[in-house]
This record gives sequence, structure tokens and C-alpha cells, in this order.
Amino acid sequence: MNTDWRYAWSKPNVTGDLKTHVQDFYVEEQLGFEPDGQGEFCFVFIEKQGVNTDFLAKRLAQMAGIASHKVTYSGVKDRHACTRQWFCLHVVNKEPDFSGIQEAFRAPESVRLIVQLRHSKKLRTGSHIANRFVLRIRNIEGDIAELEQRLTLIKQGGVPNYYGPQRFGINGNNLHNGKGFVLQGRQSKRKLAKTESFWLSAIRSWCFNEALSDQVENGMWARLCDGDIAQYQQVNEQFRVKKMDAKTHLQALHGEVSPVLPLISGGWEAGTGPQREAVIKASLADAQEIVDALIAFELSRDSRLARLVPMNMAWELLGSGQEERQLIVEFSLTKGCFATSVLREMIDVTDKSAEKYHENIDRE
Repeated sequence: MNTDWRYAWSKPNVTGDLKTHVQDFYVEEQLGFEPDGQGEFCFVFIEKQGVNTDFLAKRLAQMAGIASHKVTYSGVKDRHACTRQWFCLHVVNKEPDFSGIQEAFRAPESVRLIVQLRHSKKLRTGSHIANRFVLRIRNIEGDIAELEQRLTLIKQGGVPNYYGPQRFGINGNNLHNGKGFVLQGRQSKRKLAKTESFWLSAIRSWCFNEALSDQVENGMWARLCDGDIAQYQQVNEQFRVKKMDAKTHLQALHGEVSPVLPLISGGWEAGTGPQREAVIKASLADAQEIVDALIAFELSRDSRLARLVPMNMAWELLGSGQEERQLIVEFSLTKGCFATSVLREMIDVTDKSAEKYHENIDRE
């Protein structure tokens, strides 16, 4: 299955190294609200390195003396990075003691408690609004002037909002297994296993990327048409474009609003306009068997922005002459978006963590 999707601003010629050190990739979860300081749920904000999110959740449950299903988190964070995220523990009538959590892990693993608060509501999957990234890319080689132009271009015009390689698994295994699973069809009404859900999500995401890639080629990824569903970049609010006018053209030009593409499900055609529907059908014509099989799973309707415009983006280039050139770049992305989709338009990076651990970057 194709995973070589088109670039909006052409493939970068500048190269660099990503994740030479764990601290080179920093991610901080932004909840969008403050725990209210009361209630039956214990919220902990934790900094971790080298530790899988799900594994850490289980260790927190052990330390608190509760079942693992009573620990929740909003999103999975990269194992091979320095990340900060919230965990929620359903603990009544006692306050868990995590003072010894640092000693519970050994290098290169590292876990540190930042803050512990009470809240009246459970933390559910997808509750956070954004992730803030601070990335250091080392050993940069190539045309620095072009790199700076690309950075400005990305800040102003955004990038295609592709699902990152993390979604498709190590060496694309989720795609390979997912295709077989989807084409086989649902065998019973039982709840899907976690792995099966990953496979299903990977195939649905692949269809989105395939359609988006063609729209990158024809320019529709950043352009609105009559009948489209549009969404504001920084607000999760959608609207139907009944007829394009000067205001909407200007908002799209400035990156304030962008088209959304429907994810494949029954009746997905209602989630876009007639022009974009025709283009999506043409893009997926060779995968019609997969599309039909996905629809048979009776998935809920959903959509995703075609264009991703990083928020609060800033950067600094370090080194000159014979010194090692480095780039420090900072930006925020709304939940569900991938920093790797921003990076691929910026620099042709080599992921050094993949060399060390023989696996792709975990989902952000």
C-alpha cells in the first residue's frame, strides 16, 4: 500500500538528525482547563522519558493500590522523547503517595511528578486541546536560506494534515494486518480488541492520506469550494460553505479556515461538497474494495482538517561556519495532529531513535 504522499512545498533538500538525545524532542500536553482542586479524581502531571504511556499508567495504578482500568489519560505520548502529560486516577478517600516515583525507574527511563491535584470529573481520551512541541534538529546540512524560507512558508501556509507514520505501525505493519482484517469483515458483534481497533484506524487513516495527497497535487487541500465543510484552525467549529464570498476566500488565504475531509464511513459523502466528493472517489477508486469493507463496519461519521497551520511557531538557527548547524523550532498543534507532518515539509530528517530502538516514533 502506498505511503509516499505528496509534499505541499516540494521535498526538502536540507537534512538533519532528529532525537539524537531524548531531550531533543519535547512535548507538553495542554488540557485547556485547570483541575478544580476537589472531587474523587486525582490528576497528576508527569514528565517522562523512555517510558510508554500505557506502561506508566499501570505503574501509577500499582503505586496507588487501584485497578489499572481506574487510571486514564487523554493521549498517548512518544516514548523516545521528553514528554509531559496528565494522568487521572479514580481514588476515593485517600491521597496517593507518588513521592518515590523517581526511584521506581532506572536510566535511561526517567519519570518525575510535576504536580498533583484533585478534580471533580474523569479525564477521558481526547480531553486535551493541544500539544506544545519544542524540537532540536542537529547536524543540519544544505541551503540554510531555503530552510528559513520553508519555515516562513509553513508558518504562514501550513502543511497537509497527514496522519503520521506512527499511525501505520513499525514498517507499516498496521496497514498490512489492517487490510487483511478489514477485507475479512466483522465476524461478530463483540467489541473490537485494542489491536483490531488500531488496524481499523490505520486503514481509515490511509484512505484519508491517499485522498489528501491527490488534493495536495491539485491545490484543493488549502482551497475551499462551494458546498465544502470548513473548519477554523484554532477552534473546533465547522460550517458549510454555501457559496464562496470574499470574506471566506480571505480567511482561507490567511490560513484561518480550511476544508475538512470526511473519514470513510456510511454516508461519508454528506461530509463534503460535490466537487470534493468527486475528487475523493477518484482518489480511492483503486481501493474501492477497502472502502466498501470499511463502510460495512458501521463506523461513526468523522472528519479531519485537510490543512494544518502550526500555532505560535518560532525558531532559532544555531551555529555558523565550521560549527554544527542546529535548528530549535517550537509550535503547538491541536490534538490528533502529528509533528512529523510538519517536520517532513521542513527538513529531511533522520530519526536517530529509530536507529537505536529499531522502531518508528510513537504516536504523539
